[in-house]
Amino acid sequence: MLNRRSLIERLDAACLRARARNLPISVLFLDLDHFKLINDTFSHAAGDACLAGIIPPIQAELRQSDVIGRYGGEEFVVILYGADAVAAHPIAERICRRVAEIRIEGFGGPIQLTCSIGVAASDRLGVWGQHLIAQADTAQYAAKRSGRNQVQLAGSLAA
Repeated sequence: MLNRRSLIERLDAACLRARARNLPISVLFLDLDHFKLINDTFSHAAGDACLAGIIPPIQAELRQSDVIGRYGGEEFVVILYGADAVAAHPIAERICRRVAEIRIEGFGGPIQLTCSIGVAASDRLGVWGQHLIAQADTAQYAAKRSGRNQVQLAGSLAA
């Protein structure tokens, strides 16, 4: 899995390729819900197990050309090369459902996880690179404000 710097480098390169080929790029900004509560209730080791536990289910929904990286804390960014908003939204919905099915064992009781995901697509917003991350992050906050454990498409608030 990529760290933040490597993720940004990959995104910039993917955007250059996509623009040259007239293809879209979508970014998913995923944040685990109530992560501080997990760390405070169960332990930081439990939090680490949760972070590790969500990666395989997320990767199961991705294509070989897609990239996932840790953006910070409990935040992850997925780059969907060649995916427009219509293609990216159902991928994000499936990831959200898969994360909600995860149970992390071994820390006193099963830890149930949920996540909020923001989706930003170049075809819908006309932005690229880190602007996509910023738009997806804003949409992720909208998903949290709307009750968490859901997907919000960037730009749908104004539409």
